[in-house]
Amino acid sequence: MENTERYINALIRGEDAIIKEIYSKIYPKVLAFILSNKGNEDDALDVFHDALMYIIVTQKERKTVILSFEAYIFVICKNIWKKSLKNKVIKTDVNTLEDKETNLSVFILEQQCFEFYIAKFDLLSENCKDILTSYFNGLSYEEITVANDYATVNTVRQRVFKCRSKLIELIKKDKEFQKIIKWGAQ
Repeated sequence: MENTERYINALIRGEDAIIKEIYSKIYPKVLAFILSNKGNEDDALDVFHDALMYIIVTQKERKTVILSFEAYIFVICKNIWKKSLKNKVIKTDVNTLEDKETNLSVFILEQQCFEFYIAKFDLLSENCKDILTSYFNGLSYEEITVANDYATVNTVRQRVFKCRSKLIELIKKDKEFQKIIKWGAQ
């Protein structure tokens, strides 16, 4: 936590020495991840820079408690890269220019929604978290039945339904969700 505060404050204030330390400690892991997932060094630099910008913007806007700066920035980089891969269209005859500011703004909104979702997911019971994690990761009802020692597949279906309903209820009750709904309707 000690380095986390130091790193965040250095990013916000633009302290070159500490920012170089962030690059030297964390960037190699991001580079390795991107290289192993269809990217190159330029991609890794762009993703890392975008993640740092995301942290600066969101921490100026609202202070978030970050337990591990390294883990936090790595997750952000993974999310940016996965979104980038999903949106990448290879065109041989036409070059498309991207508006980086728009992409970063969209990513910030998506990341905030993801963090909101995770906060609500964490409010569920451990059993619900386990079942929904298995379900969302593509395990079949049969596989969940065996893994969790349930009597029948029907029991798992009911648990998944109840847990999803509870998660939806937690999300819909939150005032932040109401703001998102109003913003989206405009």
